[in-house]
Amino acid sequence: MRLRGGATTRATTTMADQCVASASNFAVGIVVARISGPAGLGAFALAYAVWVLLTTIHRSLITAPMTIMGDLRGTEEEEFIRLGFAADVVLGVMATCIIAAVGAALLVVGQHAFGVGVLSLAPWVLVLDLQDYWRQVGFIQGTPRKSLMNDLLFNAVQALAFGVVFLAGLHSVFAVVSAWGVGAAIAAIYGLRQFSVRPSLRGGTAYLWSHWPTSRWLASERVASWAGAQLYLILAGVLLGPAALGGLKAAQGLVIGPTTVVVNAGGSFGLPEASRKLAEHGWTGMARVSRLVTGAGVLVATAVAIAVLVAAPILIKLLYGPTFVVYAPSARIFAVSIVILAFGVGPILNVTATRRLRPLFVVQLGTLVLSVVAVCVLTPTFGVTGAAWANLLTSVATVAAMFILQSSVRRSVEGGQRRPAGHLLIAARRRLVRNTEILLVLPPADDPTAGRPSRVSSEQPS
Repeated sequence: MRLRGGATTRATTTMADQCVASASNFAVGIVVARISGPAGLGAFALAYAVWVLLTTIHRSLITAPMTIMGDLRGTEEEEFIRLGFAADVVLGVMATCIIAAVGAALLVVGQHAFGVGVLSLAPWVLVLDLQDYWRQVGFIQGTPRKSLMNDLLFNAVQALAFGVVFLAGLHSVFAVVSAWGVGAAIAAIYGLRQFSVRPSLRGGTAYLWSHWPTSRWLASERVASWAGAQLYLILAGVLLGPAALGGLKAAQGLVIGPTTVVVNAGGSFGLPEASRKLAEHGWTGMARVSRLVTGAGVLVATAVAIAVLVAAPILIKLLYGPTFVVYAPSARIFAVSIVILAFGVGPILNVTATRRLRPLFVVQLGTLVLSVVAVCVLTPTFGVTGAAWANLLTSVATVAAMFILQSSVRRSVEGGQRRPAGHLLIAARRRLVRNTEILLVLPPADDPTAGRPSRVSSEQPS
């Protein structure tokens, strides 16, 4: 597929923004690993997984419905952006309270490392989600340059804060997460200026409810997808401890870090673009976008996988340190998994853009059950490598199920696109029958009795 006009610029800028965002997240993990070792990275991995869950939820309830419902395509764009901001603040406040309670509970039950990691995230949840909201609005609006500028500011402030942490000799997870949060806070405030939004909570809850018929299934599907992708890490941490979880996170990050740049850029660019093409050109137009996104993801994932399969020990030692080299076999398994998962990006994009969210949720729920069972069976026997094998097994099942679902959705959508022509044919047939009946009832034009009431109709049978 060849992109035309502004689509090429949007795709290029979106890719640049995703490089900036992914580099930031990747760098945070490396800094934590260098400062705190496997156990510290394990604590941070739990906090990061929780943040990914919260981001998944706020996108599912606010920005994803905003995209597929076309809220920013009309004349009330500014009001919808303000309502989305208000809704995000409502969700952020709720999430902060929940995260703080979970962190405190972990401390009470004796999980000190995990408790500190989660509590470190709590003060920054709101601004982290708001910064992500401005990024998504830029993509939906078709102005990814604003998203890029916001992320560049985020990274610049974050880098300065990391410098302060390093110079001050601080080695705690809380200090590193706070440096991350400070960058998000400045970028979140800047977003208000970028999109000319006056802070207000008015209408936030109502906006969430207005999309609930769509967003509830979208959120359910995305949470199930998150659980399938992240829950195995948490379960492995519970079964093996913080250090093993840190090793898994390093092995996963070695592979996912570079690949996520393209996959996430494909999602950020792909869903708005696919929704537009679906509205304008039907399934064919949308499929062109999804094939482009899938092809780019597979290409990059394959290149990364080859590098990891060949030089996993060297790469993991160079980035995370010598204590992580023992996790190189897991990194190789993750390399195969990420290539397989890259093939599923297009089907997920197509099913989401066509709003077939309930069957998508069912598929993700099924893969979640498989993931939990596989982790619980393989991890106690094979340790960290067993958790990686469980992820590979789940990836294969997920992609196979998504292609089957996409095939079903395509038949449904294309059948719906042909249906209007059928309705026109039926209507024309009815008009023909009706006109024929009229011709049979009316007298000929040269009949002298034409226009006079018929006596036959008024006479009673003898």
